[in-house]
Amino acid sequence: MVTPSRNTSDAAQAMQIPAEESAPSAGIPALLELLPVGIFTTDEQLHILSINRAARELTGIDAEPVLGQRCDEVLRCSFCGPQCAACEASLLGRARTAFPTDIVRPDGSRCSVLLDAVPIGEGQVAVIVRNVTGGNRIRVRPEEKWSFHGLLCASGTMKEIVDRIRDVAPYNSTVLILGESGTGKELVARALHAESPRSSGPFVAVNCSAYSENLLESELFGHVRGSFTGADRDRRGRFESADGGTVFLDEIGDISSKIQVKLLRVLQEREIERVGENTTRPVDLRVIAATNRDLRRAVAEGRFREDLYYRLNVFTLQLPPLRQRVEDVTALAKYFLERIAEETGKQVRGFSEEVLRLFASHTWPGNVRELENVVESSLVRARGPIVQAVDLPAGFRGGGLPELEPEDRIRAALHRTAGCVTRAARLLGVHRTTLWRQMREQGLRREEFLLG
Repeated sequence: MVTPSRNTSDAAQAMQIPAEESAPSAGIPALLELLPVGIFTTDEQLHILSINRAARELTGIDAEPVLGQRCDEVLRCSFCGPQCAACEASLLGRARTAFPTDIVRPDGSRCSVLLDAVPIGEGQVAVIVRNVTGGNRIRVRPEEKWSFHGLLCASGTMKEIVDRIRDVAPYNSTVLILGESGTGKELVARALHAESPRSSGPFVAVNCSAYSENLLESELFGHVRGSFTGADRDRRGRFESADGGTVFLDEIGDISSKIQVKLLRVLQEREIERVGENTTRPVDLRVIAATNRDLRRAVAEGRFREDLYYRLNVFTLQLPPLRQRVEDVTALAKYFLERIAEETGKQVRGFSEEVLRLFASHTWPGNVRELENVVESSLVRARGPIVQAVDLPAGFRGGGLPELEPEDRIRAALHRTAGCVTRAARLLGVHRTTLWRQMREQGLRREEFLLG
């Protein structure tokens, strides 16, 4: 301990710090520079105001080029958003400790860190960075939320998915995302775009099952005036709109053979032809496709071109259904509850132990989308601050929709909603266009279920 009788020079010598570095005129920045722990400060927009020596060594960056830049752009933090420690401290004005994340250094290497963020006034935040790479990595409890560009995960399976996204994102390779409805395929596509060199360009998403063949052709490739009835002007398609960025083709397994041929040319030549036009136009884009169908089987049955399949299947990401990553259920449910409660203003703060057990044992045929809908429905029904089993949607605990065969589940949902496809889709945890397609496949018509 330094006694009052000791002068500044003696204290500095005891700490093995030159006297001029410890002089009062040097102030707080000099003190932070000497500390052995990494610290940086940000303003209310999370622009970096200062970063000390230990933080520079840990992150591999120089101070001058990064001052004034947003911290997520500098650190390339894998988990950023309202739940991040720095964001929470700045937005809510409260400290957040031991927040786990990964940062990417300028040389491309990754470092696992824990962040402690403390508000220091006027929206500014001081962030302490601790290296926990390798054996020092602190295990994250299932209830803690990890977010990677909107993907929440606590399970090792999803962290492996995140690692694979990071591996392929920097390249221009076509990516095929496979997984059941509601597993988050579009979120993965957006993460791939955000982590890529094309992140400053557009991200254009198209649900291929939402259009007829002719409409999809015009939507993707554009058309020229007079090419068909109603084409009163030239129109750019989604591929041209995505120039310099990424196009995401969801439900790719539903496209017709005609569209398959034209898509193959896009992948091979990076050029398109508008409908009604004979000249080609170059496009600079990355293609990410997704489907919940078995494309190998579709190829074997002659419904999907083999050459297109191999063009799409350069790099595959198989998203696991929610029932195979039970560790994520609690984290996701709590995240949805917090978000929906904040949006609605309803004072509901958690789930009973019985509800969490039911969530853990449920098979979640609608995956994350179904879970979100169940949480929203339960929050609306809740009479107190804690969601109880009685607040869960009818049929959730067995004998209801999740336990039926696919066709019977669709019928039950349509009966329950009196033929309202939008509400039935929410009940089933699938997208409305997906339900329309499933109804066509099962030969079901909404008119059968209308009241009266």
